[in-house]
Amino acid sequence: MQHKRKSSKAQLETSDTRGRKRQRDSSTEKEDDSAIEHDLWIDIPQPLKDILVEDSEKITKGNRLVHLPAKMTVATILDRYLQNNDTDGKDETLEQIIQGLKLYFYHTLGKALLYRSERRQYEDLIATGKNSIDIYGGEHLLRLFVELPMMMTQAKVDTDTLDIMKSTFMDILIFLQDNGKEFFVKDYRANRDR
Repeated sequence: MQHKRKSSKAQLETSDTRGRKRQRDSSTEKEDDSAIEHDLWIDIPQPLKDILVEDSEKITKGNRLVHLPAKMTVATILDRYLQNNDTDGKDETLEQIIQGLKLYFYHTLGKALLYRSERRQYEDLIATGKNSIDIYGGEHLLRLFVELPMMMTQAKVDTDTLDIMKSTFMDILIFLQDNGKEFFVKDYRANRDR
């Protein structure tokens, strides 16, 4: 009796699958997510990229921490942006985007925006009961913009809204760049918690 030999693809699919979860066919889901992420890709200006790199090096290699609470907090920066761009107080969309950024910052700071060496400082400051947007400043807000495209893929936002958000995010980045001397610190403190 002659046995038909399984194709190598069939062998790969059936061999050693016991105890493993079956992979979902999510190719269309992944394509949709990557299309949204690409649509929301935020081109951070080079001077702000330089600030991100300098910030990273001071914290990870230089064993330093940003002085907190910041003189110019996330709430203050975003509120000032809103005041500068919604002079009549009637731009509901802009107000919603700013509120959304504050919420994203609040919910992602401890999970995605901190380096490991900053976690102790975060825990100590949050234990005071203050909201993180009233403690952290421009450096941490800038880190949020790096994470936004990935986070927005999970939000399932329509393309028209994405275009408005992307335009607003780019405008906020220019605002951060134009006010960099006021919003970003140059002097970090020693990290004694390590």
